[in-house]
Amino acid sequence: MNVWAEYERWDRALARHLFSEESAGVPVYLEITPEVFASVASELDVVGDPARRLAEVVRETLYLDDRNGFDAHRERFQMWRRHEFGLASTRVKRTSTDLAPPPVVALLAVLVLAAERMGRDANQAAHAYYPRLAEVLNVDEGEAARLKQAFPITETFWRGLNDYLVAHEGRIGLPTADALSFRYVGIPQSQALVRAADRAKLPVFFTRFGLAPGSEVIATDLERLMDVWIGGSPCPVSSNLKNLWGRGAARERIAGVAAVELRLWDGAFRDTSEQSLTASGQVGLCANLRQSFGGRSIEFSFVARVPRATAVSELVVSSAEAKPIVGVIPAAGGRVRPIPGSRFDAASLVGALMELQEPDSGETITRRPRRLVPLRRDELIGALVETDRLQLADDVLLLVKDDSRLLGNVLAVIDQCGIRGDIYRSIASEDAQALPGLPEGWVLIDGVQMLTVPRGVKHVDLHALVPLTTAQLNFAGGLKMPGRIRKFSSLQPPEIRAAVAEAETITITITSVGDEVVERYQWSEQANAMVIPLAGLELEDGDYEVTLQVDDEVLSRPTLRLRSADTPDALTWETCTSLNYEFDWSPTAAISANASLGTANLFVDGVSTIGLRDRPRLDKPVPEGVGWAAKKASSGVVQPVVVLGSADPKSCMVTGKHYIQLPTWHGGKATAKTIQGVCRDCGVVKTSPTRPRWKNVHTPDEAPAELHLAQYTTDVELQAQWDVCLDTVVHVGGGPISALERIAAHVDGTSLFADEFVRALEVAGHIDVRRDDAMAPQEWEANPAYLAETMRNGFLLAGVWSPSMRAVLEREVKAAGGQVTRVAGADSGLSSWYVRGLSGDRLENVTDAMSLPHAVVRDAARRMLAALPPLSELEAAMPDVPIPQHSKATMFSLRDASWQNVPGVGAPGAYRVEQAFRRLSIWVDQGGAISRTARIGSVQLVKHLAGRAAGRPLLGYLSASEALVVPIGADLPGLYGRVAALCSGQLPRSSPRTRSLAYLDVPRDIADGLHSLLAG
Repeated sequence: MNVWAEYERWDRALARHLFSEESAGVPVYLEITPEVFASVASELDVVGDPARRLAEVVRETLYLDDRNGFDAHRERFQMWRRHEFGLASTRVKRTSTDLAPPPVVALLAVLVLAAERMGRDANQAAHAYYPRLAEVLNVDEGEAARLKQAFPITETFWRGLNDYLVAHEGRIGLPTADALSFRYVGIPQSQALVRAADRAKLPVFFTRFGLAPGSEVIATDLERLMDVWIGGSPCPVSSNLKNLWGRGAARERIAGVAAVELRLWDGAFRDTSEQSLTASGQVGLCANLRQSFGGRSIEFSFVARVPRATAVSELVVSSAEAKPIVGVIPAAGGRVRPIPGSRFDAASLVGALMELQEPDSGETITRRPRRLVPLRRDELIGALVETDRLQLADDVLLLVKDDSRLLGNVLAVIDQCGIRGDIYRSIASEDAQALPGLPEGWVLIDGVQMLTVPRGVKHVDLHALVPLTTAQLNFAGGLKMPGRIRKFSSLQPPEIRAAVAEAETITITITSVGDEVVERYQWSEQANAMVIPLAGLELEDGDYEVTLQVDDEVLSRPTLRLRSADTPDALTWETCTSLNYEFDWSPTAAISANASLGTANLFVDGVSTIGLRDRPRLDKPVPEGVGWAAKKASSGVVQPVVVLGSADPKSCMVTGKHYIQLPTWHGGKATAKTIQGVCRDCGVVKTSPTRPRWKNVHTPDEAPAELHLAQYTTDVELQAQWDVCLDTVVHVGGGPISALERIAAHVDGTSLFADEFVRALEVAGHIDVRRDDAMAPQEWEANPAYLAETMRNGFLLAGVWSPSMRAVLEREVKAAGGQVTRVAGADSGLSSWYVRGLSGDRLENVTDAMSLPHAVVRDAARRMLAALPPLSELEAAMPDVPIPQHSKATMFSLRDASWQNVPGVGAPGAYRVEQAFRRLSIWVDQGGAISRTARIGSVQLVKHLAGRAAGRPLLGYLSASEALVVPIGADLPGLYGRVAALCSGQLPRSSPRTRSLAYLDVPRDIADGLHSLLAG
């Protein structure tokens, strides 16, 4: 066997063992354990020491007669990169399984073997890497010197490995090959210094110091904090890492590994030690700001992590008098949050002790109220989540107890060391706006950014404003795309925020990385903080290194990944379920897509309908005008809220005075420089010296921190958020409904808006959605690119139209004599794109030339209408279930088009029932009222079922404007709504005055057809 054949066997085998789906979503290191070596050796029939044989094989592929010892590997690597990445065009969605691993895995593994030897013996200095590499490869002194000269090329190999993992979207592990210091040799060292068992303990360290998941913290700041953590008693890490730390030389590199782990941390705890389990149990505030027609409002909830519990479905509020039960659902990072629709008393949630107990295990987690609460956006949760303290350059909201002295001190610190937005109270005042949902006695400060470290902050309440870090480089704002790899929309990129406490001059550099490294932009200012918006720079999709430099020292170099629909997510496009509305196999296909079997004769795919339903023509004309009360009747419906506890009138929350409890002194000499006391009521920690420090009266006070901010602005107006969200939907392509909810959270973080977002994209024909038996969305898929003929607006672009595809279409349409036009959505909502000025035949010629056959759908609305079943068939297919147990019920009034309080579920009708903090929508027919059974559906569907049964479908028609109208909250469900929206190619418009939704440009025959189906 020649040397390269054997090398390739090693290379492929190591890649299979190191990068697999077992590492999905977690950082992966090129760390070859004895178990991996044993498996690979068995697979390759290696006799003897596999590590030695691997080094021998790699040595034979190096040509060290001159300084270009890695030339053969470089040529093979460049061929791999051109083949795997160079052929991926904008419109070709290459699947991740087509991507072969880089042909340098075995070589890089040997580089890591050399790093593992560092510090094991006394023959070489602990930090000496190249002598260890020479030992592993068994090369002489001259060859070792040439190897060292050629070594910088290996940085490109490591970058290729990162690109390979990124292309798999984290499915086989998250990339970790990065080193800020000791360039070139620092990367293999980063893979070997901290072993897996110690890496699993790092979340305990992050939690202790209040470091939020996904944070960018520079290694020098982490080094200072890790010194405190590792120096604790008992030591939390292995003896090997403790010894390495004690020698000092490897500290910066170890801290660099911790920085990578923190950046990739999702909040989960992988270590099962008692220490980790204790640290993992926590509960904190969660908040969502909502912007609606009536202005801003805020909703409070909580997010929790229960130690040891595996599957948690409910929690007991043991701090509340009645000990109510709260239903919870899984959230990112091993956490749980209340089910959508849960409502809590904001005053007790924010200001009282909250204790939650998991019923099965008995585990209890506690949140102690605080007078100053920072709320930081958690991208994984899609909401604002409580954090211990601010970090430099982070965007936070501050919840402050409305105490004039405390509020004054908070504002003084922020105004001196950062910037802030508006101030809110529950009721408007001279210095604050009103914010519905904010409890009385609290103030909310919006848009807080701390850009330098405050000095001389002594009051314990204000310690949350003092960052533990001294330097920071953040990507803030923008639209962060869902997925395991952190990436942003290139249509709405973030801004760069840099802050270095003691800096005089800051330099920020953006460099594009790939086959070539090219510097794109650089800013340098005499300042200690900089804010640089990326919108307007026209950065295309790709990867960029953003470097923060102070003087000649590089402090941070994170990677910024920009994506759009032009660069689709290979993993989700490959793995998402192919969905269609197949009427042959699914009796509920009109409201829920199903996994495509590929054999249906009657189905809907996006806006395209295949087949025709064989049925007699229904003729029940839609009535003229609005058939429900335009003025809403008082329903008396008040959604119940849960009181989680009450504030102790003697606690610091009420009095403002902390009761600091100090540890018991057992005599003897103090072993630490500081002593920590904890407030009995709020848990705030106060650190004091073990020996009193007497201040010299002649010593001047510490000078206050000074902020010198260089803030750049942009005149470029961002696209409407809905349009950017749609582009992100096309990039992702499909998957669980949680991915859509994370995208929607960038517009509005509430569950109500997430539902609206999903339904809007489904009605517009951009996505298909599969629902469960309770009609709750489960998964989705973006539809193929279609051009659907509308009634008077031309041909609608629906489905996966990326910006580049749209540009090609625009060019071809213009050449054929037509035009592509964008119509902005109402209230900055979803825009619609149309092809106008071309006949269907000419447009088909255009799409055929673009290799998009069958993209043009003639008379789309009527073809889809002809495939839909009457509502009675859909009702018959819905499963009957016993009427759910409930604590409260409301019934939908067809006359008033509103919910009315009722004593319970009795007569036939549409109901909403409250159940363990969950709200269900049910339809009870005549037989169900007797047998006590119901059909569970969406809130819109059950209303229309009630209308059909009563002989008064919830539809009206305005002939003068050709508008089909329904009550607000009674949108046409599923494909019935898609038919109506296809007539104009636009989402329905709301009219609060008439409490109606209007579908535009609906001809009389289609309106009559929809009415007949919903009445039949």
